[in-house]
Amino acid sequence: MQIMYRLTLSVVVAFACVAVPAHTQTFADTALTALKTIDPEILQYFPRWRICEPDLQVQIKQSFALMGYTKANLDDKSIVVTAAPVKEGEQGQDFELILIECGSERMVASEISSNMKRLAMRLADGKRPYCYNEIPPSAPPSAPQIAEIISYMEPTNVTHSFTLSAFEQSLKIGTSGFWLKASLGTDQVGYTFWSSGEGRVFLQRPLYENSDPDTRKPIPYLINARLGFGYRMTGNLDGQSRLLDFIPGRKLNGSAGGKIVGGLDFHMPFHPQFGLGLNVELPLQSIDPTNTIDVTSYYIFDIGSRRVTAPSFDIDPYATTAVMRSTGQATLFYNLWLNRKIPENFFRFDVGISYAEVQEAAVFLDTLDGKNEQFLGRDGVNGLITWKPNEALDWIYAKVEYRNQAAFPFGISLQYSNQILLARAYIPVFGDWFYLEGRYSTPLRDARPFEVENFFMFSPVLRLNF
Repeated sequence: MQIMYRLTLSVVVAFACVAVPAHTQTFADTALTALKTIDPEILQYFPRWRICEPDLQVQIKQSFALMGYTKANLDDKSIVVTAAPVKEGEQGQDFELILIECGSERMVASEISSNMKRLAMRLADGKRPYCYNEIPPSAPPSAPQIAEIISYMEPTNVTHSFTLSAFEQSLKIGTSGFWLKASLGTDQVGYTFWSSGEGRVFLQRPLYENSDPDTRKPIPYLINARLGFGYRMTGNLDGQSRLLDFIPGRKLNGSAGGKIVGGLDFHMPFHPQFGLGLNVELPLQSIDPTNTIDVTSYYIFDIGSRRVTAPSFDIDPYATTAVMRSTGQATLFYNLWLNRKIPENFFRFDVGISYAEVQEAAVFLDTLDGKNEQFLGRDGVNGLITWKPNEALDWIYAKVEYRNQAAFPFGISLQYSNQILLARAYIPVFGDWFYLEGRYSTPLRDARPFEVENFFMFSPVLRLNF
């Protein structure tokens, strides 16, 4: 398997060399381009070795120092060479050096050929007549080969991107920066997957380009606006026969007539890592008794001994139901890479306020004048409950995300909103295209009638980039 990967990479690099005229692009530039464009999962199969020859260690470190690299970052005991592979059976053929790392500093091919020619010739000798330790192909690629991006599942450094899971689906449309997204659940207030009884589809559009050269790559746009619509789910009621029996059913219902969904992320021009996020979801239709419903698509509660009366109606309700209404968040966020030169470890912090409103509605069965229709009513009905923020903890929104974007990319996040803890994690299963994602939510207060105390769901994730 190792031989096959090395031969494949040799062909890729060799093709890049012949495809561009020699007088316009050197091999070093071509090899560097190949290094940056080949998938990180394959990069680990480039020949890589650590230098253990004392005199070479001293000379390489001195070369870095003379070129103005920060001396505190240099380590002559941690020198790694990455090269373009040679064909199997040609051990006498020289390597083409692509990257030399000394501590946390590194030189790319063009710098190597310009500033340390003699050393480069010795390092590139196919026989490697010096002390070195081969880095096995199973080892992950070194940090300088990791891309600096904000979201591994929604990368900004690719032309097309497609992600498919039970939770979310997203499609990046060319180089325009547009994203078409769909999701189930209202994660922003702690109700994930079908527990909220609603989903949404929206388009995310960039509005203002980032002109800061230091942050433009991971944050190409300062403003990203979202606009779309939400819809009410009709299935997966609690107690129904379902394919996924281990997942609790829903007891909460989306709003009839759908919702308008909008929001934006605004990165501050003076410091794009910092910004303001807004999200609003507003129902387009009130709970109107003139509209009949299919009661089998609603989860309903028995009134029991409760006193729910409807003096303005000709009939009394026989049940109640909980309906998700308006939600929204206003947050401050900050994107943080622990080391911008080695952007493996990424954090995002969000803090702000959150609003969620659930209204209880009465369910009526109208059999007057030979009818057999059911409808919901709220105005003019006594004894109904509205759940919305009424104490400080109900308003707080806080979220922290960590993503490791190296050879084994994984992520985890914890969110507090609506006094509900929501945790999310994903790990790779096959390469960088097939993942497994899990989400878990639980109220940190007494659960409301329509809430599930412990909701856990996992899903495979298909991730394709072009």
